Amino acid sequence: MRDYEKEIMEAQSLKDLLFGLVNNARLSGKFFSEKCILKIFDLCNAYWMHNGDSKKPHAKLTSGKCSNGFFNCLEVLKYQQLSDFLAQQLALLIRERIGNTKVDWVIGSPMAGITFAHDVARALGATKSFFTEKDPNRSKKMLWNRVVIYEKETVLQIEELITTAQTLNNVQETIIEGNPYPVNFLPFIGVLVHRPAKLPISEYGDRKVIAVVEKEVWATEPEDCPLCREGSILYRPKQNWEKLTGKQ
Repeated sequence: MRDYEKEIMEAQSLKDLLFGLVNNARLSGKFFSEKCILKIFDLCNAYWMHNGDSKKPHAKLTSGKCSNGFFNCLEVLKYQQLSDFLAQQLALLIRERIGNTKVDWVIGSPMAGITFAHDVARALGATKSFFTEKDPNRSKKMLWNRVVIYEKETVLQIEELITTAQTLNNVQETIIEGNPYPVNFLPFIGVLVHRPAKLPISEYGDRKVIAVVEKEVWATEPEDCPLCREGSILYRPKQNWEKLTGKQ
């Protein structure tokens, strides 16, 4: 029997993953370790963590803050084979927690969460999949006005990335406000990458986190950054990936 986890860990390029390996791994129906999932992110140039050595550079985020880590889920989920595989991994974890509980709706947030939620819905056997929309007239607000969730239907919220509770709470509040009937959210949130500043965080409000990957990733102003104080150089990840990661 093929050891797909070993093959993924030994893969040298993204091409190795996409040439049937990840699809066959998904079809095996097995759960893969976090280390294996991070290998996939690494091959997509979508994951980096600082190793604590002040001689190594660290990340400057779009906000201007410093960080000890970086995830770019879009760079992974744009590949359909990888999105299907990772959706299945999350679905396996969810089913482990909820058993045969019926899932009527799987709902994601814009933008990467839209397609990922759809793939998770298919992996779970959910009846419907949809998403909240960005409100063009109100910054950081969302809309729910195109479809209706009926009473007694169950809703599972899916995110591709959670840093804080802001987006996931915004999604829930938007659906509750915009839907004409009471909404029955399952007491779980499924997420591909859970990367709060401090772990463990097992729940947000009354909903428990089910995550494929969990890492502590902090972000702070440069004047408060311990790596800056020690002389570590700052790089914007997307523009300076080779310098930040040391990859050639």
